[in-house]
Amino acid sequence: MDRKPALLSSALLAVLVTAGGVFWFRSQEAPAAPPRTTVPIESGTVFSLPSPVDPAREPISLDRTEPIEMVVYLTPTCGCCSLWVEHIAEYGFQVDLQYVTDPDLYAVKATNAVHPELSSCHTAIVNGYVVEGHVPGDVVRQFLADAPQVRGLTVPGMPIGSPGMDFDDRVEPYDVLAFTSDGRTVVYSQQGRN
Repeated sequence: MDRKPALLSSALLAVLVTAGGVFWFRSQEAPAAPPRTTVPIESGTVFSLPSPVDPAREPISLDRTEPIEMVVYLTPTCGCCSLWVEHIAEYGFQVDLQYVTDPDLYAVKATNAVHPELSSCHTAIVNGYVVEGHVPGDVVRQFLADAPQVRGLTVPGMPIGSPGMDFDDRVEPYDVLAFTSDGRTVVYSQQGRN
């Protein structure tokens, strides 16, 4: 399956959604997810979503051959997380696994501005960015090369067919979102669409 990232044009940056700023990971009533607008995507366009609170970072070239250090926080019993780690290692990442309990994982997410509606089962840190959930390795590499001024990338939930969530040959279409520390999101890449 071809998983090339499709990137947003700078003209589409106005399609931002403000998310709530409260970090509730376990509550009786989950906060409502912010509305999201799916927009047409132009492939190969450099993406940038300026944020007043997220610093710019040095790009990591797509041609880089040295391993890229990444720390992944996960619970010891998460099988799909382990499969994602295997997947991401194929894209040149040297992974430092940090096994944590559920409460500690929630704290890692809160500390790194991963709002509940953006969360998944594991959280990675690479080059100062957050990579939340089952983000494809090629998308992570392209994102690091673009080095936008955002907090990170996320694939909320656990969509079938995303790396680590393989199930037969099924692929549930899903979006990879870029997000800022102040809660704005935008579609960075669309996956599983023909």
